[in-house]
Amino acid sequence: MRWIRWMVPLLVVGLLVSLAGMAYANGGPHGGYTPTTDACAGCHRAHTAQGPNLLTAASTYELCMSCHGASATGADTNVADGVYTDRQGGGEGTVNAPLLGGGFVNYQSATVTSIHDVDGTQSAAWGFGVARGSTANLPGPLTCGSCHDPHGSNNYRIIREEIAGTTVTVDQVDESAKDYTVEQWPDNVTNACVACHGAYHVTRANSGEDNSDDGSGNADYGGDISTYAHRVDMSYQYGSNADPETTGYGGYTLPLTASKYVACQTCHLPHGTAATMTTLATGPNTGDSALLRLDNRGVCEVCHQK
Repeated sequence: MRWIRWMVPLLVVGLLVSLAGMAYANGGPHGGYTPTTDACAGCHRAHTAQGPNLLTAASTYELCMSCHGASATGADTNVADGVYTDRQGGGEGTVNAPLLGGGFVNYQSATVTSIHDVDGTQSAAWGFGVARGSTANLPGPLTCGSCHDPHGSNNYRIIREEIAGTTVTVDQVDESAKDYTVEQWPDNVTNACVACHGAYHVTRANSGEDNSDDGSGNADYGGDISTYAHRVDMSYQYGSNADPETTGYGGYTLPLTASKYVACQTCHLPHGTAATMTTLATGPNTGDSALLRLDNRGVCEVCHQK
């Protein structure tokens, strides 16, 4: 029994060390709390709260912007302008370089033309349990907290482990060398998008050329399986262009995942984009840039190089 007396304290110390390491994985005040943490007070007040859930700000968006906003100093990532600032001296990115997710107000010094509107006013999502081209209401209005868990997550970039009622797994890929300005998406990063836009997640082979149902029920929303769609989560290979990250047309590049898969994020910026659409590229929603990375649907030419 004597060995138990010294083994139990050793295990406790080991657990505490392990939990302490989680603080870095989730970044700053987002996780890795201790019994005497001051992190709770950074966002919550028990008796003087200004917003729901005892927030120190009037809304989730305002709370997040108090650290991640254009003039805020509480975080290195200025998600309003989509730029890395290193205001806290974290050294986890190139100063003034664009962030991986784009921006909510500006991106690359231009006003955004489409965004995921996270101020609590947007309630519907395209392809949320319905066919492509249709919208359905989410469980609640979209906020920063709809996709990210401010208290920490096992997922990449504190992406929630459940989004809109769907269990989500997005692997950590860069926690030992975090860089907010270098594209390094995990292979399953698309899972975060699928939770709300499932009808657009078509993974069957030849889906852009063959509209037959392969029996998988892939993206089967409202009979949508029989329509054509660009395949997602596939290994990239097209002609002589072996990698659009290094041989993109005209000097433009698009990111692939760790294993060179085409993901939603290959073509789209999750937060917002300043791309513009003119003439033929405007589509049915005039001027809508659809979160695309480049002007005028140029993302197609970077890969296909016709």
